[in-house]
Amino acid sequence: MVVSFLILNYNSAELTSIYAKTVAEYKLVDHVIVVDNCSTDNSYDILSKLDTTNIHVVQSERNGGYSYGNNWGARYSERFNTDLLFISNADVYVSEENINRIISAFEYSDYAVLSGIEYDINNVITKPPIWRMNTYVDDFADCFYLGRMINRKKQTIDVNYSLKIQNVDIVKGSFLAVRLRDFIDVGGFDEGVFLFCEERILAKKMKDAGKKVGVVPSAKYLHNHSVSINKSYKKRRLQMKLLYKSRLYYNERYEGVNKIKLLILKLAMEWSLFEFFIADMEKRKTK
Repeated sequence: MVVSFLILNYNSAELTSIYAKTVAEYKLVDHVIVVDNCSTDNSYDILSKLDTTNIHVVQSERNGGYSYGNNWGARYSERFNTDLLFISNADVYVSEENINRIISAFEYSDYAVLSGIEYDINNVITKPPIWRMNTYVDDFADCFYLGRMINRKKQTIDVNYSLKIQNVDIVKGSFLAVRLRDFIDVGGFDEGVFLFCEERILAKKMKDAGKKVGVVPSAKYLHNHSVSINKSYKKRRLQMKLLYKSRLYYNERYEGVNKIKLLILKLAMEWSLFEFFIADMEKRKTK
């Protein structure tokens, strides 16, 4: 079984370099593929120096977002006859032991997508540990404070540590592994979204194709969210707009939601952005 490990980089060469060199030492990982997603700094020049027999550094033609960059890397991995492809953010760390647990789970199962349990840098499980697939109603409710509180309680799924593999609706996009053939068969990530909902769409496509998605409760990985998320107002507002745009796209394309319901959802999202603006103004007044 040929195992490749894909790391998507954007303006974080130092972090990516350390991660790539670490994973390249793992015995069961045959190839580490670093895709520089057209960084605006000198990331590609720095990362190119890593290019060795088992670390391969390539640059995408444009920054088309998470889906585009990872699809680029997945296609590149085909030249190595890759069977399993790990897809990871640069701000993630996963140990060799946990990689091996996920590889082993693929070997004795027919799952198309697997991941581990996400922890933060303080070694605390990220809440919720397992996601439930959102519906149109969930996306609508998420535009309002009370709705978000209800959704959080409803979407909480506990990890069943007695299982070798726990079947789930969806795994988090920060770190996952796929059988490359299955990934290619469903068309990979949908490049119609720049950021957010990529894993949701992939899970939907896998389910529609009769393929299984799961987590390995005994496997874990660390995700340093503070590296990938800029907490400035402008950045957070842009992220919210991208999230809402991706949710609209998903509901229209993959759930067949009609134009009237899409308009209602869009109006609710506009209200949410306005609510966020007001809340930010109040915070600034108290500083």
